[in-house]
Amino acid sequence: MDNFVYMILPYVTIIVFIAGLIWRIRTWWARPRAKAVLFPAAKNNLVAAGKVVGDIILFGKTFSISKALWAMAIIFHVGLLLVVLGHIRTVTEIGFLWSWFNLDEEGIKDVANAMGLTAGGIMLAGTVLLLTRRFTPNMRVISIFQDYFVLVMLLGIVLTGMSMRLWMPIHAEEVQHYARGMLTFAPAVEIHNNIFFWHFFLAQMLIMYLPFSKLVHLVSKPVAESWTMR
Repeated sequence: MDNFVYMILPYVTIIVFIAGLIWRIRTWWARPRAKAVLFPAAKNNLVAAGKVVGDIILFGKTFSISKALWAMAIIFHVGLLLVVLGHIRTVTEIGFLWSWFNLDEEGIKDVANAMGLTAGGIMLAGTVLLLTRRFTPNMRVISIFQDYFVLVMLLGIVLTGMSMRLWMPIHAEEVQHYARGMLTFAPAVEIHNNIFFWHFFLAQMLIMYLPFSKLVHLVSKPVAESWTMR
């Protein structure tokens, strides 16, 4: 199982993700475009792009619909952004950042753990809030299996990631060495950590599922709104 998850599944994940994303984009572009414009209409393409990007970053439409949902979305996405940025260390060390603060090896470890737990905690709070919202009477009626499945999978990824920091830490050098081997098509099973195994497995499952789920709104939103916000 280790050989499959560490040496084969990552390449399957990348292929499925890219192929799925291409398929979704082709499907969107093949659909008839709306002839009506959103009000107020943007004066030019640059203004339209600014509106789309602003709505993606600040969730303006969500705020106008539900301030509670907006707050949950902000918490979740801020945590997600911090987590994604923190995972840069899985490929390379952020040397310039550590040098700014003049941190030694032990200091780097402490700061990285604190930042990782903070980012994970924010994302965990956002995920729990969004999942809890699904169980409210109004949302439960319109929720489908996919809505719960994605949030439960995210919950599993966050919890396993935070568990590694708290109970079964893994050295960044181990992950970096493995990641570089995978990127050069020479992966090897060098990480023997049960929590990391499940964290990595769940993350790959989510990445493969992403193009076929509602999480693909990060891509679909600019494409769809660029047709009408003009």
